[in-house]
Parts: sequence; structure tokens; C-alpha cells
Amino acid sequence: MGIYLIRFDGCRGIIRCNNMNKEKTIQLLKSIKKISSKDIEIITLGTSGTIKGLINKHMQKGIIFL
Repeated sequence: MGIYLIRFDGCRGIIRCNNMNKEKTIQLLKSIKKISSKDIEIITLGTSGTIKGLINKHMQKGIIFL
């Protein structure tokens, strides 16, 4: 399927996947309900064709991922 974690700050992150598998990747991430016995909810804030486009489109409000 080819899913790659590009950036993660402990709370928010960027996932990279093939455009043909975008919907499957979103469904997979939303199906994760617990990590290390902690309840979690994964929410998709936005998608883009490129990492640069994603950052420009969805992270202009001072949100910086390191």
C-alpha cells in the first residue's frame, strides 16, 4: 500500500500515500482506535497532491511540523 509518515509532532502529522490508495489510507487510519491502551481518534484535516501543496494549503496559520 505504501504509507509513509513524513512528519509527526506528537499530536499532528503528515502521511504520504499513493493517490490510488488515498481513500483506503484514510479509512485505515480512522479505524485505529487505541495506541498503547490510550483511546485516540484520527481526523483528516486535508489532502493534497504534494507535500508542499498540503503545507501551503492547510498549514498557513502558523502551524509548523518539525
